[in-house]
Amino acid sequence: MSIQPPPGPPAGPPSGPLGPPTVTPPPRCPWWRRSGVLAGVAVAAVAVAVVAALVLARHAGRGTPSAGTPAQARDITRRVALAPADWGPDAVRDDPYENDDKVVLVADDSCKVVRQPGVYMLGYLDRNVRKKDLTEYVTSTVMVYRGAGFAQADAARFRADAQRCGKEADSGSKARWEDIHEVDISTLKGFDDVVSAEEGHLTVDRDGRKADWYYTTATGRTGQFLLQVTVLRDASPGRNREEALNALSVMRGRL
Repeated sequence: MSIQPPPGPPAGPPSGPLGPPTVTPPPRCPWWRRSGVLAGVAVAAVAVAVVAALVLARHAGRGTPSAGTPAQARDITRRVALAPADWGPDAVRDDPYENDDKVVLVADDSCKVVRQPGVYMLGYLDRNVRKKDLTEYVTSTVMVYRGAGFAQADAARFRADAQRCGKEADSGSKARWEDIHEVDISTLKGFDDVVSAEEGHLTVDRDGRKADWYYTTATGRTGQFLLQVTVLRDASPGRNREEALNALSVMRGRL
């Protein structure tokens, strides 16, 4: 759990954006089901997968970079984190767009989500993006640690939370999540550890109102770098996983 909460709608997952809307968005036809969009979505999904494969192939001949200073870490986080253009023509910056506060979200012993300072981190960056029609929110996160062992330890902690807590509550609001579970993404290549994919369902927003949003958070480690993507939408939870894994591959290719 590492992604800071954007203030815009809707509430995100325990391990993703936590800030729910001040006004719950009205029901709407999901963007990928609108007239004329289905074909474009299919093409876009293929394009993302092809881009990921090409980027990974282009980097296969060189080693993963290393960062020994905060300045080096900052350069890498800004290169690797995804921008609106990476999510398609209907994606725009959310507000706030970037966060580099080095604060991670973890579940305590009672499965309440708490915020803790990142330990042994050289660099950290979230980028928050949303669809123009407010039906999807995505966050990409790059964490740079002082060594691979520190990155591996935090990765194990994130995974343990998903295995331990089927329900979670935000310690700073009324937000609640249910059906939290781990998903096998071991087929994703290019990482030292493909740590986990966590999925769940937001049922109550931060103001205590009923909510119905689904999220997938995928996390992978390469050396001292921990990469994470959260996809959150108001329908079609299965598509979240596809987008999260494709995005994680693209980020890996940018290291």
